Amino acid sequence: METKDRIICKSIELFTQWGIRFVTMNQIAGETGISKRTLYEVFKDKDDLLKQCIEQMAEQNAIEMEKIINASDNTIEALYLIGQHGERKKSTVNRLFFEDMDKLYPHLKKLFMKRSDKEETITFKILKKGINEGIFRKEIDLRIVDTFIHEMMRICHNSELFANDTNNSELVENIVIPYFRGISTQTGQDLLEKHFPTSK
Repeated sequence: METKDRIICKSIELFTQWGIRFVTMNQIAGETGISKRTLYEVFKDKDDLLKQCIEQMAEQNAIEMEKIINASDNTIEALYLIGQHGERKKSTVNRLFFEDMDKLYPHLKKLFMKRSDKEETITFKILKKGINEGIFRKEIDLRIVDTFIHEMMRICHNSELFANDTNNSELVENIVIPYFRGISTQTGQDLLEKHFPTSK
């Protein structure tokens, strides 16, 4: 593994374990087994390193989502499995990481959530696949729905909007599932009730 990749891999581990603000460049250099001088030869500063870590995390996340979609029998099952996967990953990340991202690095959080106008997002692919499977209504505008879903997920991840005792399953049940039910055909609604029984 090249030095740059090794630094990014270790930095992601440290950032997600301890939060961003509490991890120093000195610590990263020590944990990686390199000098601080070498670290600054590879990365301009901590912001540069964090930016590249987030890019790597986003790329890896997209790969994992693609695998889940391709292995699923239908798009509703894919959504269910993606949700389960996300919950497992989130449980391994210190909440300070998300808090630091929200408060100290909002510009980098946007990078993680950034959607390209030239490339289809994972949700766009799911929606298109769902239409072809007869699960989502064919008359929906994919770009509009895709954009709204991303905004909806931002709302669900905004800890300032909901009480601290609001868990993800409540947000999914009261916000996400009702919306997907609205854009689904009867086949899609039946599958939603199968995979998300609390949404009835």
